[in-house]
Amino acid sequence: MFHILFNKTPMTGRMALSASTISHSSPVLTITRNLLKTHRATYKRWRKTGNGYKRGLSGRKHGNAGWSNRVLGKLVGTCQATSRGAGNQKARLAKLLPNL
Repeated sequence: MFHILFNKTPMTGRMALSASTISHSSPVLTITRNLLKTHRATYKRWRKTGNGYKRGLSGRKHGNAGWSNRVLGKLVGTCQATSRGAGNQKARLAKLLPNL
């Protein structure tokens, strides 16, 4: 394949060079086009555990002046990803975070 890339004679047919790349029938391009990329926003919010994923609880960062300590106390800690039903977070997180 490399002798085709560096050959100076013009080529036609299936292996013809275009302006930037070889035709899409090359298996090398198939591999590079299917690289799994991590969803960075999801990566920043979720952490992998032994049996799933966890995240911090929302609603505690700002805008809670005047809230009682009882209400704010419930917003401390972490939450596990769900694994069943319509909100199957584990399956979605496995797709968004393939390299974890």
